[in-house]
Amino acid sequence: MTALDELRQRIENEYRRRTPRSRELHERAQAWLPGGETRTGTAFAPYPTYMERGAGNYLYDVDGNRLLDFTNNATSLIHGHAHPALVSAIREQAARGTGWHAPHESQARLARLLCERVPSLERVRFCNSGTEANMNAIKAARAFTGRDRIVKMDSAYHGSYEGVEFDGPADSANGTAPTARPAPTSRGVPRSMAENVHTIPFDDCDAARRLVTQHRHELAAVLVNPIVTRAGLHVPSPGYLACLREVTRDNDVLLIFDEVITLRIARGGAQDYYGVVPDLTAMGKIVGGGLPVGAFGGRADIMELFATGDPPLVPHAGTFNGNPLTMAAGLVSLELLTPDAFAHLSALGAYLRDQLAAVVADCGLAFEVNAIASLVSLDLPRQPAADPTAAAGAKEIQRLIYLALLNRGIKATGILAVSTVMGAAEIDLLASELRGVLAEFQPAIAAAAPVLLRPQRAVAQPV
Repeated sequence: MTALDELRQRIENEYRRRTPRSRELHERAQAWLPGGETRTGTAFAPYPTYMERGAGNYLYDVDGNRLLDFTNNATSLIHGHAHPALVSAIREQAARGTGWHAPHESQARLARLLCERVPSLERVRFCNSGTEANMNAIKAARAFTGRDRIVKMDSAYHGSYEGVEFDGPADSANGTAPTARPAPTSRGVPRSMAENVHTIPFDDCDAARRLVTQHRHELAAVLVNPIVTRAGLHVPSPGYLACLREVTRDNDVLLIFDEVITLRIARGGAQDYYGVVPDLTAMGKIVGGGLPVGAFGGRADIMELFATGDPPLVPHAGTFNGNPLTMAAGLVSLELLTPDAFAHLSALGAYLRDQLAAVVADCGLAFEVNAIASLVSLDLPRQPAADPTAAAGAKEIQRLIYLALLNRGIKATGILAVSTVMGAAEIDLLASELRGVLAEFQPAIAAAAPVLLRPQRAVAQPV
């Protein structure tokens, strides 16, 4: 048995010991749910943890384990679990009704609050997920420009909408069309839709300028996550977002920011943080105060398409669009996000970044710690390993790190998101437990994933 095999067996056996009820529920659920799950992002080996409740910074699973939560439901719970003000608002609204076939005042109140905070928003509409938000922003761009094609960044995620589920091959460096169109990222996505999608690398201003200039008469929009949050964090180089704004404006192409996650980094999102205003913005997560939500908006002349005509030029229906429960929670969520709250979040994020970086350095490892405001990630080295076996070993080590942390009472995976109810004590606990995990993993890392070891600097010998 290799060192990695032994580590895997030990960590997974400990997980099974701690979570017998979760295992039982997962096995039972497979009779009715494919794979026993209904959400790809929460599935993991050997089986997911079933939760019973959440409060503040903690989740409590069905086996009675308390877990310090740095996932906060995929970054959406910016005020932690079951915040009293949010619980009260939802309870009060539920007593008055959960939905009507009619508008209500809180829709307009939340819309006004978003428009006052997010620079690009002159008008906004609500939907039920970030996927829907991106889908409708793209539809608005196509309707406004009369063009079908869009540009997205290779490997970027914009939800499970078949119009954006394409990756590589990226358009070539000389600006000509590639020999093959982007490929669907999953089955069920019509290959023919690739005709309307171009892909280019993120953070490559020259590639964007060449492609948009060459195809400007066919392009409706460039769609971009202002900060990449897939497979870790990737912050744009200085001037990159401004470059996208300039090249799209010069070529009469719309610019769409996907701020479903990044709206949390500043009062007006990443566009406020970087001072770059797109034409349209897709939002979600924190807008709903913990309930299902999506929102999209931007320039008034573009958004007017949803109201002009009978029926409108761009119909936008949805039984639960702007539902009273979500609007009530969303209002409280945003009202709690005061300037002081954002300052607290940013300070905590910086402290988390520094603590994780110190742990990684002390352990002599080459993990990258990336951060911006309240988001932090512990990423594999961006330089891929030349040896495929070592690369696979590194990915398995990363998976086992998060499972080992779970065994130690820490829920953390992918993007770490601090909340307004967190403090330094929670970050210190994560750092301490991570230090213990990495120390335990050293033999397996050296044997199966040497790419994760930091190169030793040569020490000058005395003459």
